[in-house]
Amino acid sequence: MAARIAMLFAAVLGVLVAFGAAAPDTQPSALRTMASAAAALLAPLFWPGVAATRGATARRLFVWSAAACAAAALPMWALARAPQPLPDVLQSCALLALMLLASHALAAMLDGRGSRLPGGPGDAREGAGRAVALVLIVLGSMPFWLGPAAELLSARHAQAIDTVLGLSPLTHLAVASGNDLLRNPWLYQHSNLSGLQFEYPTLTSLAWFYVALCLLLGVLAAKSARPDDRMERT
Repeated sequence: MAARIAMLFAAVLGVLVAFGAAAPDTQPSALRTMASAAAALLAPLFWPGVAATRGATARRLFVWSAAACAAAALPMWALARAPQPLPDVLQSCALLALMLLASHALAAMLDGRGSRLPGGPGDAREGAGRAVALVLIVLGSMPFWLGPAAELLSARHAQAIDTVLGLSPLTHLAVASGNDLLRNPWLYQHSNLSGLQFEYPTLTSLAWFYVALCLLLGVLAAKSARPDDRMERT
């Protein structure tokens, strides 16, 4: 686990540096968004896998999610040109933690089911992490690839644009970081939604959504435990 945590920290920091997070003109809120997004996307790829029992898997899920939050929080301070307010960092990491718990619960569920396949636990762990990362990529990029369709639908359905934005985990992390996502220079140039009227979801609604999602996925992950896990607990 320690080696995976070290690799995750290095990967998050490397991605942020490569994408210019340390540039002098990077806004603090944009840095928080970038660090949170990098950790949310990379953490499932380093998912350590389910443990021998449900209880041990649950503990591993919380420890790994906490490590991923730390991998996001440290660069927020290390790469910032100006001091990051602690309440803003905590707010960003709080929603990130809920998102990580949900995504890793999904990874645990897929991992537990996949371990019964011929490929074995190793392939199941890697496949689960990649599947969760792919889901995050698809949902996170919705304002780009689904933006034109949302603009067309908005003529008849006023909430189409807000719905597309609201379904994106990247939007969620930006809201928690206090960042106006579509007003960032690159996003402003490459998303048609930036020139339209829209409203971001509220932080409170996002928090309740992820709490409910964590509970749902946690129950499903517990039910998908390997048969020997259930026998061990009876």
